[in-house]
Amino acid sequence: MTHLVDHLTQQLWQELLAVAQTAGLDTTKFTATHRAIVADIAAYLATTPPMPQPAPVPSRLSHWVGRLRGNGHKPSKPAITPPIIICGEPGTGKTTFLYLLDMVLRQKQGLPDNIQPKMVKQGKFVYVVEKRPFCGTPLSLLSVKKWARLLHFYAWDTTTHRLRQADQDAFIQTTLLPMRVLFADEVEMVGYSPTIPDLVAQGLLVVGSSNQYEFAQLVRESVPPKIYTVAGDDMRLGNPDDAVVQPGSEMWRLFELGGETAVYETLPYRIIQQPNGLYLRFNFDEAIRAPLLEPEWMQFLRRVYTQITYVPLRAETPYVLLLDHFSLETLQTNYNGIIRLVALFDAIEQLGMGAVIRHPTHSPNLSRAAFSQLKTVIQNQPGVDIDIKRRTLVGIDRCISRLGQAAHRARRWLPAEA
Repeated sequence: MTHLVDHLTQQLWQELLAVAQTAGLDTTKFTATHRAIVADIAAYLATTPPMPQPAPVPSRLSHWVGRLRGNGHKPSKPAITPPIIICGEPGTGKTTFLYLLDMVLRQKQGLPDNIQPKMVKQGKFVYVVEKRPFCGTPLSLLSVKKWARLLHFYAWDTTTHRLRQADQDAFIQTTLLPMRVLFADEVEMVGYSPTIPDLVAQGLLVVGSSNQYEFAQLVRESVPPKIYTVAGDDMRLGNPDDAVVQPGSEMWRLFELGGETAVYETLPYRIIQQPNGLYLRFNFDEAIRAPLLEPEWMQFLRRVYTQITYVPLRAETPYVLLLDHFSLETLQTNYNGIIRLVALFDAIEQLGMGAVIRHPTHSPNLSRAAFSQLKTVIQNQPGVDIDIKRRTLVGIDRCISRLGQAAHRARRWLPAEA
């Protein structure tokens, strides 16, 4: 067994490095920690795959005999493999490493990706899954929140309007179990229970990433994770202050242009078509009040693009948000606003859009120091539940990352500064 694991580890590692080089990544950034994660995955894959457990249909006699013997027809549960969580500061390559692992296992090792863009239940109920692309290939990786929503879709009984654990288990066993390894990012301190315990209880290995280092919910569910910590410089392209548009620039001119005006839900917006791309402008204050979370933002952003261009939105398509009247100070006590802003930039990241921001009367300060000051104000805010503060701070970290990357994409597409 040891020889098999060593051989598989070496094979996976070489394939991962090859995929990383093809993607233009610096393979010298990978360390012994990354290889140890690969070794853990290899050790899991070398074991016998857990088999789906059919629901028992005992006869009266066998049921009576089982009761006399003190046992029933309960199938033996598969061994639980502790989830692996890669922890570290934003920008240290955690999610990118999951992308590489996903590509290697699905494309090189032949493990199936049974997550389709449209998941169907009972032949008529449809759940749309936003597949994240990497190097042009859709990945099986989802955020923990999206895994939870997918499980809920299959567990929800549309007749009785109740959750049926048996239906969820059947979905996991028939659809997810053949995938062997599931990848999940955004595993934060709250909100992921019982999703990960439900998955590992069926014999799956879950490999996740998180900006946090403590996972009390998993410990309470008796599935303490195996934690790996990665460190290093922020490897993301772009900084949040790159998103700020300066007066007199060609980008500033785009904010001043007229265009088709419409309203989505409660959000007024303007569409600006230019030879080099499509631009969508709306105000910051209205965006953080709009009753939209990530799925609704994605639906809105995708719909606008398709209605104007008559073609589906694809990766690396010049499509840029112009976010006007941006104010970091507004967010100091507006926790719902922060969550909605994070949801907006999560959607922008998923769709590969660009984004820039401005304020007509003063230049916003979006330096990392300014965001750190915002986090300090929130941490010291009296009378606010600690879990709310924690979720908000995690959201700010993610927003910093998303905004910087969206600004980098926009700068590649937008006209150069005057």
